[in-house]
Amino acid sequence: MTYCYIDSDSAMESLNSALSSSSSVYLDTEFIRVSTYYPKLGLLQLHIGGTDYLIDPLGALDLQQLIRESFDINKLFVLHSCKEDLDVMQSNLGFLPSRIFDTQVAASFLNMGASLGYAALVEKICGIHLEKDQTLTDWLARPLTEAQKKYAAADVTYLTDLHYKLSEQLVEAGKDKWFEEEMLSLIASKKSTIDPESLYTDISGAWMLSPAELAVLKELAAWRYQSAVSLDKPLSFILKEDIMLELAKRKPKSDREMLAAGLPVSHKTRYGKQLLACIEKGLSYLPENYPFKINRMIDFPHYKHDFKHVKQIVAHAAHEHEVPAELLASRKVINQYLSWRYEKGSSDALPKLLVGWRGDVLSELKSFE
Repeated sequence: MTYCYIDSDSAMESLNSALSSSSSVYLDTEFIRVSTYYPKLGLLQLHIGGTDYLIDPLGALDLQQLIRESFDINKLFVLHSCKEDLDVMQSNLGFLPSRIFDTQVAASFLNMGASLGYAALVEKICGIHLEKDQTLTDWLARPLTEAQKKYAAADVTYLTDLHYKLSEQLVEAGKDKWFEEEMLSLIASKKSTIDPESLYTDISGAWMLSPAELAVLKELAAWRYQSAVSLDKPLSFILKEDIMLELAKRKPKSDREMLAAGLPVSHKTRYGKQLLACIEKGLSYLPENYPFKINRMIDFPHYKHDFKHVKQIVAHAAHEHEVPAELLASRKVINQYLSWRYEKGSSDALPKLLVGWRGDVLSELKSFE
């Protein structure tokens, strides 16, 4: 296997030339996301015109020049299991394509499994066995070994064949429009912004808190997110969820009381004043402005029966249309639908199960009572 390793602007010229004449970009990323909020790009792999390019973002090159001159949002970007790759592109390159083809999702629509890995798909479609012996590589460490480089190159080498063959099969199966809709939905989800004011609802155990306690948790959750983003640290590094719940319950008004609630001394030293300010702000809410009590799905009458019934409808439709049930509806998506029903459709947006190709396939749900 041959590849072109690029770690300088001068070496980038051949890639820019190849990219400018190509309507499709076959791409993968290697990254590390351990002690940071944003993933750190370690290597960018491209397959263009029959050549694998390994672009070293830690080398002496201007990646932004590559984006400005050669990345066009209207080009088709082909990736495998692309959700994290899109995150990497957004945060490290400031770029998000408008057209994508995810080979893992395509394989799922063709009933090859809900989340078939790249190596397994290459073997299934191309009949080629790939070694996956470098999965634990620290992609920010230098120098990269020859084995690591060949491993990274292989992750884009076969994307062209996968794209061509999967595209053909999607058309033959009459699922190409469904797939295109799914890709547009995926891009749209990456363009959506996080609302710090609603993050408290995602805290595990928030359902146990009273509305007054939720007001404090709401302020803590918004502050934690904003701090994680500004400091580029994982949310749990800023403040763990169990401590957030204790602070919301006890509503401490001093350093000593925060320590008694389980706040580590290091966090008290670093964030003490900010945490006390959050708690004070939460305590200032008027009762009419308290967040609503969070209802668990399991607390709704007939939830278990309803969930089982919807899951049966999904399983039947999945079998009939030859797609994995997990592609049609995860537990989270089913719960989103049931929550919408229980709230009498209070949200303006229809749940995912009732729109697009899922709405067509699961039309039975529209009359479900």
